[in-house]
Amino acid sequence: MRKQPLYLFFLLFFIVCAVFKVQAQENKYKDIIKTDGLKNKKYLASISGIADVELFKPVNINLGMSFSGSIRLLYKPKLNKGKSVYSPKVIEREIYIKPTVGYIYRKRYNTALFFIPEIAYRHTFYKGVFLELNMDVGYMFTKMNAPVYERQDDGTFKEIFFGHHNLMLGGKLVAGYDFSKNRRTPLAINFGTGVFYRYPSNQKWIRHIYAEVGLSYVFRRAKE
Repeated sequence: MRKQPLYLFFLLFFIVCAVFKVQAQENKYKDIIKTDGLKNKKYLASISGIADVELFKPVNINLGMSFSGSIRLLYKPKLNKGKSVYSPKVIEREIYIKPTVGYIYRKRYNTALFFIPEIAYRHTFYKGVFLELNMDVGYMFTKMNAPVYERQDDGTFKEIFFGHHNLMLGGKLVAGYDFSKNRRTPLAINFGTGVFYRYPSNQKWIRHIYAEVGLSYVFRRAKE
């Protein structure tokens, strides 16, 4: 009976030692756990092909291209535990401003040149798949493809540079895969669809529906 308190003391001692050992083992690896994606700088340079479909009669499909850079304004990562505490799953939630320039060529009519400082929200899942929502407000200039002449006061005609100025309003939904998320390849692919309206040239609100396919170079590096 006198030995029972001694047994309880040793049992309590071994339990405390085991708890401290587990805690020490976790702390041992605390500084070497890689949380790539939690703290990083990220920029994108993108090129996309565009297919613009003009709705209503006559229906036309016009091709073009766009070039953009993405500057991250806000970054809110979300950390989910994976199968192991040492391999966390990082979900990226980001807001970008995307200065974008491009053109759409309409055969036998005009070439539209545009500039849009897009605002985009991008949600990248831990495997690299992402969804992106864009809001567009910008400027478009449509230049006539055929020569345009202006009658002068003396009755002669002079070739002039002529086009229409438009305000662009619209948005698009984009999906894709960011290889830089897990595979350390600085590329991302994307495809999406959107709509835009030209004022004052459009007589109807939804006049243009377009699709795009693009490739981005991802500048990603960890913050020190």
